[in-house]
Amino acid sequence: QADRRLGVLQAQIEPHVLFNTLASVRASLREDPHQAEATLDALVGFLRSTIPQLRAEGAVLVSTLRQQVAICRHYLEVVALRTGGRLRYAIDLPDNLAGHSFPPSLLITLVENAVKHGIEPRPGPGMIHLSAASHQGRLQVSVSDDGAGLQPGLGSGTGLANVRAHLAQRSGGHARFQLTSRPGGGVVATLDLPMETA
Repeated sequence: QADRRLGVLQAQIEPHVLFNTLASVRASLREDPHQAEATLDALVGFLRSTIPQLRAEGAVLVSTLRQQVAICRHYLEVVALRTGGRLRYAIDLPDNLAGHSFPPSLLITLVENAVKHGIEPRPGPGMIHLSAASHQGRLQVSVSDDGAGLQPGLGSGTGLANVRAHLAQRSGGHARFQLTSRPGGGVVATLDLPMETA
């Protein structure tokens, strides 16, 4: 049930991405049709990676870290194109961790948060780095940005509240979420979960 609620949260993310991207495509159609085409291709990739999970009615929502990272990759590509390359991103996903079980929609929520509260408020280019590692049988996934940094009220929004509530309900206190300042500016959001095979 907790995973299904996260699926609903993911469905709420899609219209936001869709409308913003289509507005960007409309604005660039005449001036830069190649940019518009690339943005549409990235949007199609994002929707293809998210919609099949939402159509799995009656089934248990099972996802892997590989699937959730793919959703984030497509989303970041859409944002990078939509912002004219102002956003850069890097993803480090070791092959031996990609197939492990990972809750749906948690990671895209952290990535969206990094874009909205980290990169967008700060002028000039910005960088988001998504990485995964294992430590003592636990899976640690981080989203860091070099944006505006921790501001008053950051971390108390609905998206991150959903992340915390889901982790508490799903793992019975065995999963952790941390939001910290990044050395040199920006924020690091880290999910630390027991490692499970999908």
